[in-house]
Amino acid sequence: MIRSFAGEGVAGTLRGAMALLVVISILSVAVALAYERHWGDFWQLVPWAAVILSGLALATLVLRTSRATVRIARVVAVLVLLCALLGAWRHFDHNYETAVIDQDYSDRWGEMSVVDRVWTVANGSVGHVPVPAAGALVPVGVTLWMTTLGLSHKSRRDAETARPAR
Repeated sequence: MIRSFAGEGVAGTLRGAMALLVVISILSVAVALAYERHWGDFWQLVPWAAVILSGLALATLVLRTSRATVRIARVVAVLVLLCALLGAWRHFDHNYETAVIDQDYSDRWGEMSVVDRVWTVANGSVGHVPVPAAGALVPVGVTLWMTTLGLSHKSRRDAETARPAR
């Protein structure tokens, strides 16, 4: 268990497990991004920023839990989820725009209805950028948020010093 969550009983154990899941999720996304060499332009750096911010937010939360670090972690979690949505949109948009030059769809793309086009892009039939790949950031944001659940507004250190000695 993460030492900073010790003394919280089952809640601390679960919070430590959620923090471990954040770390595993961050590492998984970072490996996937590196494998795909996802750093060619500004937009490809956005998920890297989300991963780095998540790691920093988790580190500050674990090292010193306070009202500010809880808020920071929650804001970062929401930003990571927004990055996932943005990534899904960017991937979808890229595939939609390049569909007119796809060898299987270039002849009929102009005749297809909007619904057929959207479905063709959404199900991965056209384009080389996987739309669901951006969803890899979702577990990072969700588990980071869940790590903050139940943390009081006061610093745990303040609460520990206020406890009577046994």
